[in-house]
Amino acid sequence: MDDLFTYTAGKTDTSVEARLSIDATTLRGRVLKAIAAAGANGLTSNEIAAQLAVDYSAVQPRTSELRQLGAIEDSGDRRLNAKGKRVIVWRVAG
Repeated sequence: MDDLFTYTAGKTDTSVEARLSIDATTLRGRVLKAIAAAGANGLTSNEIAAQLAVDYSAVQPRTSELRQLGAIEDSGDRRLNAKGKRVIVWRVAG
């Protein structure tokens, strides 16, 4: 399989364009790479923030952008954050 930023098999033209437009060196790209590396388990925004050693407030807007670009999706799973709230588990759209 190609890497995350070039994989195109079975994807719509718009999701391919969105994924190819993401620079892997930006925070948005780093967030996408972290989610992809988590595989089927996915990651919450809090988990991404901890893994990348950045503030949650920097990660949450990136997950919103990636969702709007069609690069990630809500897995349907929920996990508890540190405050005991159920939060979305993100996965690479597919």
